[in-house]
Amino acid sequence: MLIESIYKEHGYINRVIQLLDSKLSRLEDEKTVNYNVIRESVNYLSSVAEKVHHPKEDMIYQYYIEHYGKHEGLTNLLQEHHTLSDDTEKFSVTIEMILNDAIVPKDIFKSYLKAFTHRIRMHLELEEKEILPFLKAHLTVDDWKELERYWSEEEDPVFGVQVDKRYLELAEKVR
Repeated sequence: MLIESIYKEHGYINRVIQLLDSKLSRLEDEKTVNYNVIRESVNYLSSVAEKVHHPKEDMIYQYYIEHYGKHEGLTNLLQEHHTLSDDTEKFSVTIEMILNDAIVPKDIFKSYLKAFTHRIRMHLELEEKEILPFLKAHLTVDDWKELERYWSEEEDPVFGVQVDKRYLELAEKVR
């Protein structure tokens, strides 16, 4: 069912965020980190969360608004998905700079990483504590069936049966 796939994907995203948090802890302890794993993590969040996960949620949020009327929380989340996408892209550029030997002060990178993971964590928490329970309570079985007609599940490139070669190091760390 569609709602269960959202919870499952949130679990995957949380595992990647936990990995990024562990990288932040290592940086704060003045230890080395594998920036390629950080890049794979951000690329995963960009490609899966932004291109598969958020569009699925957006479809549900938009459906609710179209069929039941305005809802400030859903409207805000639709907008937040766009700003999260922008944040992910900006953070990705910073990581690429580091991997291309540009000098990015560690304190700045650590603050970017901390803000990035915090924002995603707060976003997921809002959806799981408020929005998804609201939708489960207010959308009917027929609504969910209608929504599922318009969505086909894709295999996750890190947590699915076959790991995409772009994410081999990440998969090794989070699976």
